[in-house]
Order: sequence, then C-alpha cells, then structure tokens
Amino acid sequence: MLSRDGCYKRRQRLWQALGTACDWAVIADPQHLMYFANYYQSPFVFRSNDAGAILLLQAHGTSYLVADNLLEPFTARAYVDEVVAPIWYRGKEAAPHREAWLVRNALQILKAHEKSRIAVEFAQVPVGLVLGLRELVGHPDRLLDLDPVIRPLKRRKDPDELELLQRSMRAGAAAMRQAMQEVRPGMSELEVFYLVQRAAQAALGEQALVYGDFVSGPRCEQIGGPPTARTLRTGDLVLLDFSTVVYHYRADFANTFVCGAKPTTRQRDLFEACREALAAGERVLRAGAVARDVDRAVRGTLEAKHLGQHFPHHSGHGIGLGHPEPPYLVPGSDEVLLAGDVVTLEPGLYIPGVAGMRYERNYLVTDDGYRLLSHHPIQIEAGA
Repeated sequence: MLSRDGCYKRRQRLWQALGTACDWAVIADPQHLMYFANYYQSPFVFRSNDAGAILLLQAHGTSYLVADNLLEPFTARAYVDEVVAPIWYRGKEAAPHREAWLVRNALQILKAHEKSRIAVEFAQVPVGLVLGLRELVGHPDRLLDLDPVIRPLKRRKDPDELELLQRSMRAGAAAMRQAMQEVRPGMSELEVFYLVQRAAQAALGEQALVYGDFVSGPRCEQIGGPPTARTLRTGDLVLLDFSTVVYHYRADFANTFVCGAKPTTRQRDLFEACREALAAGERVLRAGAVARDVDRAVRGTLEAKHLGQHFPHHSGHGIGLGHPEPPYLVPGSDEVLLAGDVVTLEPGLYIPGVAGMRYERNYLVTDDGYRLLSHHPIQIEAGA
C-alpha cells in the first residue's frame, strides 16, 4: 500500500498546483483515490460490485472519504480525517441505488461547509454530483476541472509509488522466468496465461489482476492480443507482454522466445536488431530528453537496418497508475522527460510470414540517465 506521508505530500502538491483557485477538491477516479488517500477496494469481492467512493479535500483542512457500510474493510486503510460510510445495505432491507446514495451523502457534507469554488474530476464523478455541486456554488464557472491539474502531478513517482511498481515488476519477472522454463509445444495460449497468472500471484503473495498480450506463432505478427485456445507448435515464437496490477500500479514489460527449439538465423538477427534498438533508446534516456528524440533513437536503429516499416507502434510510454500514460515516446511528441518518470522502451518487429517479436524494459528516469527497474530475461531462447 502507499504511505501516509506520500499521500499527504501529494495532496500538498495538488493544492500548490490549484493555488487559491478553490477551497474544495472532489475526487472519484479509483486510481486517484489510491494516489491521494491509499483507498483501494478489491475487485475480487462482492462488496465492490458497482461500488465507488468520493474523496472530499478541504483546502488546508479536513479530508473526508465517502463510501458506504459494505466498503468499511477498505475505508479503514484510507489516510483521511473522517470516513463517512452510512448504511446502504445490511441484508435485512432493500437497498437504494448505490451511486445515488453515494452522491447524496457527499453533497450533505459539502452543504454543511462554506464553499465558493470547487475543483471536480468532471471525467469521473457521477453526473448527479456535478449537478448538485452546481446548485451549491450557484454558477457553473465556480466549478473547476481537476483533470488537467492532476495529470501532470502523476509524472514524478514518489518512493511509495516506486515500491508498488517494483512489487509488480518482481512478480512479473518471476512469472516471465517461469514461463520461459515451462512453456512447451502442445500447450495452449490460455494455458500459458494461466501459468503466468499463477506464478505472478504466487510471487506477489496475494490475488491480483494480470493482463496483457499472450500470443504465439503467426499471431505474434499481429503485435498482440488476448490468449486463445491456439496450440503452440515446436519452433513457434511466444510473445508475452503483460502487467501485474498491484493496488492500481502496474509494470509493463515484454519478451519473445522460441518454443521447444533453437531460434533460426533470421529470428536471431531480428532479435539482435531489437536489442540494439533498445540499447540506442537507453543511451538517450534521461531527464531533459525530448520524447520524440528517444523515439528517434529506437526507430532510427531499425530504419538503418531497413526494418523501420516493420515497427508500427510507439517506442515506449510512461507507466504507473495508468497504461499507457505520459510521457509518450512517439515521433510527434514534444514532451520533455522528467526525473521521476517511470517509462518503458519497447522495440518490436512484425514481418508477415516471418516473425513477430517485442522486447520491453521499465526505467526510472534520473537527471543523469536512468535506473533499470525491470529485471526479467531479454532473450529469444527459452529457459530463464
């Protein structure tokens, strides 16, 4: 979980970014409830079905988390001054509409306090809450959009965020190593996914969402996709690009290897080209670098080998609470990398009738370069 100190520092940065523009912030995005208050509700239990919560932050004042009684196991871990969790359902009477109940109780808190301007996550809060807030402040111009304020704040990762990201990476790396040891001809892509899911959760020590690309053979040439019942054959490439989500934070890395055989000369040549592109991107990866220049280093390496037409996607992107998130390492991005960004580099080659492969690592951007965060195998031969 995140730390109390980290959550409070992120709130301070939020108010600094808002300045004197408002006296309340209303937050409902599940990722941002975690980011600012360490509130996370497990998606694997019935209590969270159709459930949400609202964080009310008073400028330099009290913080409230509004939820309902079924979510108390999760609200107990939140770093707020007061939890408001009225009874919504207790298995004895019929329950009202859950989201409407949440909106009603959040508005009751705000009605009891002075307010002139309120910053709101328009993209996430229920419409009923927005309408109620408009009535409270008396004019639509007194509601400010929080989305463009929060978005840049999430770029620089705090130590407690890095710890969750590295937990995700350690679990994913363990799963990648196990897959490279145990994947065999005759297995289905779904069986490969189950293997990765079990290994990642075992390494993590708790239940977690695992998602990503699990493709093999000719399907690798189509960049990615969910696992299917397709059976792996001897000599197939297996492309694994997956994330293990730890309290909304997720790493994102990839490796492609040959199933049950040695790589062909052509496959090895393409692998070496991807590895050289990865190294080229690493050489320019540092705070102050422009995103398009990092992309140019990766893409240019493949173009120099007359392979550029087979690299159709981005060279990398930011990760953290989202996937992908800024900065975007693409030809048209003028975003500047910041110390504290966590990013990926992911060169790949997809040649119809020949091969499809991708190799991806995760990095913490620093003032003088980067720190490699992911430590999974980057190799085309099976076996960790």
